[in-house]
Amino acid sequence: MPADQPLWLKLILRVERTIGEPVESAVRSETYFEVISTVNRVRRRASGAVEGASRRALHVLNLPAASDIRRMRQQLARMERRLNQLSEEVSEMDESEPRAGVR
Repeated sequence: MPADQPLWLKLILRVERTIGEPVESAVRSETYFEVISTVNRVRRRASGAVEGASRRALHVLNLPAASDIRRMRQQLARMERRLNQLSEEVSEMDESEPRAGVR
């Protein structure tokens, strides 16, 4: 550390290194990655279970679930793309046809 640093900065850097080195070594360990993958797997399962239960409850009440809305949005997007494609085809056909009655 340079000698011209303020005392408070030296203290902060020393505390950061005291805490940071063990944390960095723990984060690089094999155990950390195993714990993280297990936590992610459990979270996905729990999320899936909650989503499934809420979907069933909403369907019992004859209400749409998020998955239903997602499917409808995808279907609407496909319909919009097809409509745009058909509009372009019609425009191209109109441009290629000779106009009747124009001299």
